[in-house]
Amino acid sequence: MKKILLVLLFLARLWLAVHAKHGDMYNNLDWGQGAATHPLAEFYELPKEAWPHSRPNQPPGSIFLHLASYQLNSSTYQVINFLNAKLPIFPSKLVWWWELHGELVTIKLPSIIADFLLAFVIFKFTRRPLISIFYLLTPALWYNSSFWGQTDSVVAALALTSLYFLRQKRLALSPLFFGLSLITKASWAPILPLYLLYFLKNHYRKFHLLSLLVIAPLIVSWPFHPQLDLPVWLANLYLTRLLPGESGFITVNAFNLWHLFFAPRAVSFVAANIGSVLVGLVLCIALYRTWKKNTFPVFLHSCLLVLFGTFLFASRMHERYLYPVFPLLIISQRYLTYAVLSVTYFLNLYSDWWNPTLTWLISLYTPTFTKIISIVNLSAFAYEAKR
Repeated sequence: MKKILLVLLFLARLWLAVHAKHGDMYNNLDWGQGAATHPLAEFYELPKEAWPHSRPNQPPGSIFLHLASYQLNSSTYQVINFLNAKLPIFPSKLVWWWELHGELVTIKLPSIIADFLLAFVIFKFTRRPLISIFYLLTPALWYNSSFWGQTDSVVAALALTSLYFLRQKRLALSPLFFGLSLITKASWAPILPLYLLYFLKNHYRKFHLLSLLVIAPLIVSWPFHPQLDLPVWLANLYLTRLLPGESGFITVNAFNLWHLFFAPRAVSFVAANIGSVLVGLVLCIALYRTWKKNTFPVFLHSCLLVLFGTFLFASRMHERYLYPVFPLLIISQRYLTYAVLSVTYFLNLYSDWWNPTLTWLISLYTPTFTKIISIVNLSAFAYEAKR
């Protein structure tokens, strides 16, 4: 019965994938095609004019995902056309369907698969299959991965696998997967100090294995800059292009602390610095708790607080950046907070895209309504911080 449910959940995600095309997908498709048609060593150096929408602002790991999706789409289309030409009984309508929807299916497929990998890792943590199925049923999460097509689930799957290996004392695999997570997107980078502290405090004799945190990203990045100054090039890519992003706004549609005080897409240098201080304070408290108590559950909850606090207090936060807290919440058995944030996260994701068009829901989005969501998020953080 559970296997049938998993198959149905997978098919439902594929069905959702072809019913929406967010503007972000145009970039991902462009970057996948660009990586296939240009030498990778020239990929990040191409001028703005080479890109129909925007220059690549994602790390090499994400570009490889988009490249794989592009190649899968092209290969599948060739196979379908071949079978259609050779087999009279082959359903020709499938050729037309793939022409219309194939690129959407393949560009979102890594995120869909990652949903199920996350569910598997959650099962490995909890040994409770119903918890994993509940995770897969959470509307906000499949809205992110299957409907929108974001890669947050891919990054989370890599990072959570790293934490699982850390708990199991698989001390080579853990930093390897964390490094792969960072080179795909830096969403989980705020917990890196916590990760290093817990690793060194409990496994200091294996400190040399932490080099895999650097080696893995360098190996993935090598095709994009096959030269000896690769570490310098990669650091410069992150500092000048990837981490700054395309926006200097204090909040980019995130219902967090700054949404209470600023209009959407406002700029405030002072607030950005205050946010950095607040995030630093949360991190210091989390580091102290982890150092003092030194248990894996405390470490895991400290990671949750840092990622949650980063979303609430840091500047330039997008609505989807709350994603990392969900696997940590469900593993930590914080079901009430998980349920509450699942609702606020969905409402935040829906805002500013309004897809599908639900007039009754859109009518709720007044300034007061969205500020209430911010207050609920802040209250949830306070509730977790008191634990």
